[in-house]
Amino acid sequence: MLMVKDLMTKDVFTVSPEMSVKEAAKLLFEREISGLPVVDEQKRVIGMLTEKDIINMAMPGYLQEKQYQDFAYILDTGPFWKKAAEADQLKVADIMRKEVLCVTEDMSVPEVARLMISKGVRRIPVLRDKKLVGIIARADIVKEIAKETGIIE
Repeated sequence: MLMVKDLMTKDVFTVSPEMSVKEAAKLLFEREISGLPVVDEQKRVIGMLTEKDIINMAMPGYLQEKQYQDFAYILDTGPFWKKAAEADQLKVADIMRKEVLCVTEDMSVPEVARLMISKGVRRIPVLRDKKLVGIIARADIVKEIAKETGIIE
């Protein structure tokens, strides 16, 4: 059976909780990734920072509370851009998600896929002895499905 250790990315880009949101956002864009584990000095996962967290950071509270269907309206409002410009004043710890779903490298890929779908997450940090050793993303699983079914070689 295919295990997480067979598909996970081992060289994981991470951020510290003290890093500015602006620096972390730059890393996301430069590396073309959508999320970063937040780790402490011992490489223990203490949070996750995603593109969604950055958008939520920039969105004024009164807009978050309303159920706007037209996202263009939100982006066209001045407060959104004003808060976005303040990203260098905030630390990753200020906006990261502190509850992070993690898996171990000996977990089966189908089980991780089930967790991703049921929990609505795109990527999951992989731990060994409570320390980060990799990350597995939905894209990794989709790529493996494509290989196994002959869609790609």
